[in-house]
Amino acid sequence: MTTLSLAKKLSMATAGAAFMAMGIVSSVQAFTLNNGFGDGTLNVNADGYGSFGSVVGSTTSTASYDPVGPGGPASTVFDSGVAIRFGSTGSRQFLSSGSIGGSGYLANPTVTGSNTSANSSFTYNGLLFSLQQILTPTYTNGAQTGSTLAQTYNVTNTTNSAINFELLRYIDADLYFDGQLYDGGGRLAGNGSEVLFETDSAIGSNDPTTFVGISANGGTIPVTGRYEINSYSGLRSRIIAGTDLGNTVVGDGVDADQFIDAGNSYDVTMALNNLFSLESGGSTVYTTNTYFGSGAPVSVIVPEPGSTLGLLALSALGGGSIFKRRQQQKAVAKA
Repeated sequence: MTTLSLAKKLSMATAGAAFMAMGIVSSVQAFTLNNGFGDGTLNVNADGYGSFGSVVGSTTSTASYDPVGPGGPASTVFDSGVAIRFGSTGSRQFLSSGSIGGSGYLANPTVTGSNTSANSSFTYNGLLFSLQQILTPTYTNGAQTGSTLAQTYNVTNTTNSAINFELLRYIDADLYFDGQLYDGGGRLAGNGSEVLFETDSAIGSNDPTTFVGISANGGTIPVTGRYEINSYSGLRSRIIAGTDLGNTVVGDGVDADQFIDAGNSYDVTMALNNLFSLESGGSTVYTTNTYFGSGAPVSVIVPEPGSTLGLLALSALGGGSIFKRRQQQKAVAKA
């Protein structure tokens, strides 16, 4: 059982009150994606916009992940979604059937699919979105050590005019496997790939741990205002208000490794921004992945298709022996 901070409890209570005020008695009905049980598996309830988390309707909308090691699955995500803005100024709106940060509710599109695949479509201010969500396992040396939720949006401009817009991926992933509220994380970038990740504790490095990461690809990658890792709920509020991302990892200190330094833990939130320009009738593809893993983030995160970001062997980091030891511990704990 996880313990939310007072601020997050109040946020969920406010969202619940808003649902009641709108006459919505039950929580938002999300679509369940699940790839089994045991180490590295994930159960996530995502709506037709691709948003998920305990604030998106109810606690059943969270992502429950089972890391490698003793114990079992636990909730990991407070809120996750894609915010949209037309042009480059003004406020942003989260595409979500839950009110992420008070940005407002949207009617949940119909979702169809299977245990590991979901499909939906919706329109928003002249843009037609077709969304496919696919849940796949991640393997290391033949053993499942994580799961990836890939969300691909095909976007078409249905108006008679060109549209400039941005899609900003945001996540507040709360990892409580170590019993602590505050987490660590960092940014990995190079050779055309970029991942922001949150770890169960601030270790100031890319060493093996439990983590959640995100990537976002498509359109134009801005040089400034591309990414930010910062604390709840300041980052989320500024995203909604329309503030540019700061291209910063708060808590990294004076070094240049872009990892939150050991001892600088906080309630981590992360965001990545992509820019788009579509002529009338034009289409584009936007893909954002969420990575749930156990190990060194750079070793077990699967790169985007076509990426040249190499996967480092776990044995080079001593990860193979770590996983073997944790598997043995888990077997003893369940015996």
